[in-house]
Amino acid sequence: MVTISMIFLNRRVFILTFCLIGCTIHLAHVVNEFLKFPVQTDIIYHYPEKMIVPEIDIILYNIDLLNMTTLYLKQPQKMTLLCEHLMQKSNSTINSDENFDANCIKLLKSDAENNHFVSRLLTVGDVENLNINSLIFKYKSSSKRDDLCTIKRYFNAVKTYLRVSCREDSKPIERTLVRNIVADDRFCIQHNIYHRFGVRFTHPNSSVNTEYLNYIEVEREAGENIFTFLRYREIVIINSEWPYQTNCRHYQKEKIFNQCLREKISSSYQGTVQLRDVLEVGQLPSNLKFADQQSRDNEASTQIRRECTEQVKQFQCIVKMYQTKGKTYKEKGSGVGLICLENQIDFNIILKTYPKSTFTELLIYISSILGIWFGISIYGKLIDGFILPTIPQRSIHSVNVMSSVERTENQDMT
Repeated sequence: MVTISMIFLNRRVFILTFCLIGCTIHLAHVVNEFLKFPVQTDIIYHYPEKMIVPEIDIILYNIDLLNMTTLYLKQPQKMTLLCEHLMQKSNSTINSDENFDANCIKLLKSDAENNHFVSRLLTVGDVENLNINSLIFKYKSSSKRDDLCTIKRYFNAVKTYLRVSCREDSKPIERTLVRNIVADDRFCIQHNIYHRFGVRFTHPNSSVNTEYLNYIEVEREAGENIFTFLRYREIVIINSEWPYQTNCRHYQKEKIFNQCLREKISSSYQGTVQLRDVLEVGQLPSNLKFADQQSRDNEASTQIRRECTEQVKQFQCIVKMYQTKGKTYKEKGSGVGLICLENQIDFNIILKTYPKSTFTELLIYISSILGIWFGISIYGKLIDGFILPTIPQRSIHSVNVMSSVERTENQDMT
């Protein structure tokens, strides 16, 4: 009897131990996953009732704005060597203003890659003094006003960027959307650009996009009317802050990275500015020269990029961008150039992250786990309760009968 009781006692201990270990592991796993603070992303399609007139970014190649003859007179030897390299001709054929104009300028402006050769000869002042006053911008509509738009200028050694911001009483200009109906009064800006350029929509606080491929390309010749019709789709990415997995930070990631590169490169290579570093007018001394320090494959340049990358490892909490689509029409005329905003027909996209599980859900999980494993332990006890009263009682009863029979036989013999 003692042996059988010990067996069932061991069964109970085994069940309790199994349930305790299983419950502990299960709880530890759930709590550990919760403490990672994972997130999931919802995709929201938003159809706006109003359309905001965004900022308009225009990209221009400096080589199209430069007076190449002036640059040649300023640095004749370097320009002559550059032309010799590109044209593979002797010094005598281009060492004059006339031959330079006739032969080299056309070649330099025919290929965008030649911008990089010319940019190494420029200073900050050379680019700041480029004449953009002839590129006239103004608001154009049935109620014409010229005071709604302002232009902010940025540049690097290769390109010039113009950001056109239009406001009404210091607020963004809005248009009520009537879908599938062409607007009678489009919002347009008028320009006077007769060479290649790119245009795109952007947000007010965003950094300048330096890549020409991210712009809608426009090009026209003298005497052409050109009409560029653009529409946009807004894309918003919202990340979660610490302690969640995205661990985002409220900052302008690209701006911080570029500023870090500028400061470290200028301190390491004094008197020079990185070729692709985007500057504002008056930000740096005009006598600084442009140099392609960033593309140099050396330890110092690699270390600078590594250090700056460390500063922008975190996600940006809110990222807003515009996806720009458009088409251009040309016709012979007096040379009118318009960039117009068409009705928005696409839905906006919002990518929003939020916690994969909340604290309330964690408590529910814990309660469920405790309930499951408590139920298993109770089930084990119930099974023991059905088995234990039956088997031992049969054994005891048979033993007692045998004992009484043996006593009777002994008495008879006596």
